[in-house]
Amino acid sequence: MKTITMITAAILATAIFSCKENSHQHEVKVADEQSVDVTKKLNVKVENAMDPVCEMPTADHLSDTIQYQGKVYGFCSAGCKEEFAKNPEQYLAKSH
Repeated sequence: MKTITMITAAILATAIFSCKENSHQHEVKVADEQSVDVTKKLNVKVENAMDPVCEMPTADHLSDTIQYQGKVYGFCSAGCKEEFAKNPEQYLAKSH
């Protein structure tokens, strides 16, 4: 009985440790808010030539927009759009 218990414990330990080692192969990396997905480029006319938050050219990296005071502004990412939405006047004053 002692041998069976030891074998079972060894099998369980091996299974647990091998799962932990393989879990690193399946990690999901999350892009930060400044990252740009250049494959998602919108074809929309916007007011700004540069992203008001990160100052990237919207012609090359337009992936999100927001309407503010009757105008459409473009952004390279949802993160920049969210940052702009917190205080639009700050970024509009910076771009003029």
